[in-house]
Amino acid sequence: MEKRQHLQTVNKIHYYPGTPIRMLPGDVLYSHKTALSSFLVGHSGIVGLDYRIYHVNKWGKKGHADEMPTYLSRHKPGERLTILRSDDTIKAKKAAEWAMEHIGYVGSYVYTSDLKDIENNYCSKFVWQAFYFGNDGQVDLTVRAITEGAHRYIMPAEIYRNLIKIGIFDYDVHMR
Repeated sequence: MEKRQHLQTVNKIHYYPGTPIRMLPGDVLYSHKTALSSFLVGHSGIVGLDYRIYHVNKWGKKGHADEMPTYLSRHKPGERLTILRSDDTIKAKKAAEWAMEHIGYVGSYVYTSDLKDIENNYCSKFVWQAFYFGNDGQVDLTVRAITEGAHRYIMPAEIYRNLIKIGIFDYDVHMR
């Protein structure tokens, strides 16, 4: 029964709230938030193959796989969310799959520069890892020619600048 429900969710066409924009696995949601829940300015999460939003924050378990209503409830009413998309849907799907497979390994919300470390993670680093490791090191969302052994911080704004902006929607309390 659970597998059948999962297939129905995957086969259903999903749209971003209040928009005609279809959700695609590998899309990145970027919020322009500045809050205690966001160690950095901005927050990012990646859409999985199951249309959940995979992201890392400091609340509860650190790695989250949220359905859209739950993800939106973590934001303030009126907060803008930007939909970002790769120009390569195959690579985006591989990133989505990697995120789904690895979200459970996130153990703590830590701003760390070790790009191989999945356990100690934060939002934009996890999205970067999904694209990088999900595509065998062929996709660096920072376009800084970072290698897997490098020690760098991945800022949400770097991801924002290096993917295609598809649209924006506001979190509205009526969407809950």
